[in-house]
Amino acid sequence: MRRGPTPTASAFARTDAPGGVRPVRLRLCGILSFAGVLLGATALTPALVQAAEPNSLLQADEVSYDRDNDIVTASGHVEIAREGNLLLADTVVYDRNKDIAVATGHVSLTEPNGTVMYVEQVEVTSDLKQALASELRVLLADKSRMTSRAFRRVNETTDELYTAAYTACDVCEGKSPVWQVNAEKVRRDTEKRMIYYNNVWIDLLGVPVFYTPYLAHPDPTAGRKSGFLLPVIGGGSNLGVSYAQPYYINIAPDKDATLATLLTTAAGKGATAEYRQDFERGRFFFFGSAVTDDPAIKEQFRGHIASWARWDIDENWRSGANVNLASDQTYLRRYNFDRTSSTWLTTNAFVERFGSNSYFSANSYYFQRQRDVIAAPSPVITPLMSYNYTSDTMPWGGYLAVDASGVVLTRIKGSDTQRLSTTVSYTLPFTTSGGHVFTARAAYRADGYYVNKFTLPTTGKQFTGTVGRTVPEASLEWRFPLSSHGDQFTQVIEPIVKTFVSPVGNNDPRIPNEDSLDFEFDDTNLFAEQRFSGYDRVEGGPRVSYAVRWSAYNRKGGVISALIGQSYRFARLNPFQPLSGLDTKLSDYVGRIDVSPNQYVSLQYRFRLDKDSLANRRSEINGLLGPDVLRVNVSYLDIRSADPTATALDQRKELYTSISTRLSQYWRVSAGHRENLALGGGSIRTDMVISYEDECFAFDLNLARDNTSDRDFKSGIGVLLRFSLKTIGDLRLNTDVGGRR
Repeated sequence: MRRGPTPTASAFARTDAPGGVRPVRLRLCGILSFAGVLLGATALTPALVQAAEPNSLLQADEVSYDRDNDIVTASGHVEIAREGNLLLADTVVYDRNKDIAVATGHVSLTEPNGTVMYVEQVEVTSDLKQALASELRVLLADKSRMTSRAFRRVNETTDELYTAAYTACDVCEGKSPVWQVNAEKVRRDTEKRMIYYNNVWIDLLGVPVFYTPYLAHPDPTAGRKSGFLLPVIGGGSNLGVSYAQPYYINIAPDKDATLATLLTTAAGKGATAEYRQDFERGRFFFFGSAVTDDPAIKEQFRGHIASWARWDIDENWRSGANVNLASDQTYLRRYNFDRTSSTWLTTNAFVERFGSNSYFSANSYYFQRQRDVIAAPSPVITPLMSYNYTSDTMPWGGYLAVDASGVVLTRIKGSDTQRLSTTVSYTLPFTTSGGHVFTARAAYRADGYYVNKFTLPTTGKQFTGTVGRTVPEASLEWRFPLSSHGDQFTQVIEPIVKTFVSPVGNNDPRIPNEDSLDFEFDDTNLFAEQRFSGYDRVEGGPRVSYAVRWSAYNRKGGVISALIGQSYRFARLNPFQPLSGLDTKLSDYVGRIDVSPNQYVSLQYRFRLDKDSLANRRSEINGLLGPDVLRVNVSYLDIRSADPTATALDQRKELYTSISTRLSQYWRVSAGHRENLALGGGSIRTDMVISYEDECFAFDLNLARDNTSDRDFKSGIGVLLRFSLKTIGDLRLNTDVGGRR
């Protein structure tokens, strides 16, 4: 095909006009009525004429009228304005006999929407329904550019350009744009506000890389328009060769949808649907998929839903929902809807209220497991309610708090639980004249349960009935911060001691443990009144926790801090599992070290050490080093399960490293690796991302080696390639090379 001219910087500026560059616009429709404007003037030098046409204005160095030939001529910095449209030219000649106006010399046509057209000469009829021009240069309203060898106005709603080139990139003199669309013919429909291309080549850095016989996109002034988007092409061991063709539907200004067909050679065929809507007080989003005829499994239908909604009822109340469901456990990973390997899909509906001193929420939950190794039946929770209230400051500086919670938990198979809990507490902080900081707290808690078909762990018998408990508790915390000020930094050392008093043995075996299974003893709960994460288990009895915290601050804002502490329980009865660090009267040591001397270094080390041998029981290291031009991230995790009967999945020893660099203003490169360091482990995932983004073009190359596999999902090397041509759309290529099952 004939190649289009490359838009250049000089093509979009007129520097000889008074006052510098004159702006110009593209669309010829409605720019001016030459007859009405020009005939409103006679031979005036200089001329500034309000024409007979309403809202029209002619300004020129000279305007003359040839009565013999019935020709009106305006010359010398001609400006013709009408209803917000503007024509600039050196000369404008209107022949009344032929009903043709000719503008020559640095012609520019400007629309109110910001589109600009430059041309050396244009011929147009007075009714503007027909026009001809050559060597057209256009600056559209969104700053994209178009050039054309020839231009023709077919009628008042249709323009045609021949041997045209289009780009959204800034163009430097003598250089090719990053991308450019070259077309044999371009048609612009001003009524539908669409631009259509025929026989199209897309160039990258001046090299033709993609051909299509047809391409269309909305006019920059149109906003969102319905139509086909660029396809998504993929291939690999999981899907075979895949092709997805999306179609965008602009329903209304506040809602839209995208439908896509999905064809694969190894995993059936299907479709996806996306819907979005904004309300005055909320938003709604829906995404779903459906696939049939997958030969890898027996099911004839596979699919999923991922949806959410938010609604601000008023300034205090808010509601919402999240729906995440899949037809089976491997569907999301195999079809590239979730490569993060989620363990659970959570569906949740909620309502909440924010008050000046209170907070209320009501939730419902449904869980869908995505792993075969999780054998326990998942519950349905509806509702889960909580209420929290904190009073204003009372006499002597204390405050009152009320915390209430209720839950109804049911299973299709297994036990059901209903619980109602309330805690009322009073907290009184005070500081002595010597700098000792005290916090006293007294609380009373009551829990009531109704349990159905719960198998007692002690006897193996099933229990159905009610059970309850009351837990009075009191605590007193003491802190004594001591500071030292030097020329370079300030140090603070602070001993902390907190004592607790509460009854022993409040964990009735008839109370199921539904929400206190996930327990980890660390520095964050060393001084907590209840170290269990939920309500079902209670830590009772007299005990004391103590720690020392040290911090240093430099003048530039850098901080180094460290904390180490331990706790002691006086009662023999112990609610914690062996190896938890709290299974004896004297606990393990827990602590953390934070090092942030400046904005380029951030290190954190959290640990739990055996109280007798100081052997490592839990380690977590996180480090972030370097500026944005070269940044390194390191994470190390070593967790020993608190349950000696736990499976190997609960014994985690993992290292993650990543590095990212900004090579230039537009280029970024990052790479990461996750390694299982436990016995029999190995590489989990390695990935690398190369990205480029400027004002008109974005490019991403994502390479990943995934060494996890699950039933019909195969591990392997994944390649995701994305080209984003701004104002046109995204072209994505997705493939994987399967390794092992």
